[in-house]
Amino acid sequence: MVSLKQFVLSQAYHDFKEYLEEQIKLLHTSLEMARSVEDVHRLQGQIYSLRRLQSMREDLLKKDK
Repeated sequence: MVSLKQFVLSQAYHDFKEYLEEQIKLLHTSLEMARSVEDVHRLQGQIYSLRRLQSMREDLLKKDK
Protein backbone atom coordinates (compact mmCIF):
# COMPACT_ATOMS: atom_id res chain seq x y z
CA MET A 1 0.00 0.00 0.00
CA VAL A 2 1.33 3.42 -0.99
CA SER A 3 1.55 5.97 1.78
CA LEU A 4 -0.31 9.24 1.44
CA LYS A 5 2.97 11.17 1.45
CA GLN A 6 4.28 9.06 -1.45
CA PHE A 7 1.05 9.72 -3.32
CA VAL A 8 1.22 13.50 -2.94
CA LEU A 9 4.80 13.49 -4.21
CA SER A 10 3.95 11.42 -7.29
CA GLN A 11 2.77 12.30 -10.81
CA ALA A 12 -0.53 10.62 -9.93
CA TYR A 13 -1.23 13.40 -7.43
CA HIS A 14 -0.62 16.06 -10.08
CA ASP A 15 -3.10 14.25 -12.32
CA PHE A 16 -5.53 14.05 -9.39
CA LYS A 17 -5.14 17.81 -8.81
CA GLU A 18 -5.95 18.51 -12.45
CA TYR A 19 -9.06 16.36 -12.10
CA LEU A 20 -10.07 18.34 -9.00
CA GLU A 21 -9.61 21.62 -10.89
CA GLU A 22 -11.88 20.40 -13.69
CA GLN A 23 -14.54 19.35 -11.19
CA ILE A 24 -14.36 22.75 -9.50
CA LYS A 25 -14.85 24.47 -12.87
CA LEU A 26 -17.95 22.36 -13.48
CA LEU A 27 -19.30 23.19 -10.02
CA HIS A 28 -18.69 26.92 -10.63
CA THR A 29 -20.80 26.65 -13.77
CA SER A 30 -23.53 24.93 -11.78
CA LEU A 31 -23.23 27.59 -9.08
CA GLU A 32 -23.83 30.32 -11.64
CA MET A 33 -27.06 28.59 -12.68
CA ALA A 34 -28.28 27.70 -9.18
CA ARG A 35 -31.83 28.80 -8.50
CA SER A 36 -32.19 28.21 -4.79
CA VAL A 37 -30.21 29.12 -1.70
CA GLU A 38 -30.01 25.42 -0.82
CA ASP A 39 -28.39 24.64 -4.17
CA VAL A 40 -25.90 27.47 -3.70
CA HIS A 41 -24.94 26.19 -0.23
CA ARG A 42 -24.63 22.59 -1.45
CA LEU A 43 -22.43 23.58 -4.37
CA GLN A 44 -20.29 25.83 -2.19
CA GLY A 45 -19.79 22.91 0.20
CA GLN A 46 -18.72 20.66 -2.65
CA ILE A 47 -16.24 23.25 -3.90
CA TYR A 48 -14.88 23.70 -0.37
CA SER A 49 -14.34 19.95 -0.04
CA LEU A 50 -12.50 19.74 -3.36
CA ARG A 51 -10.32 22.71 -2.42
CA ARG A 52 -9.38 20.94 0.83
CA LEU A 53 -8.28 17.94 -1.22
CA GLN A 54 -6.21 20.27 -3.41
CA SER A 55 -4.31 21.50 -0.35
CA MET A 56 -3.62 17.96 0.91
CA ARG A 57 0.00 18.00 -0.30
CA GLU A 58 0.84 21.26 1.43
CA ASP A 59 -0.89 20.11 4.62
CA LEU A 60 1.03 16.82 4.71
CA LEU A 61 4.39 18.36 3.93
CA LYS A 62 3.83 21.09 6.52
CA LYS A 63 3.28 18.42 9.20
CA ASP A 64 6.67 16.84 8.47
CA LYS A 65 8.60 20.05 9.21
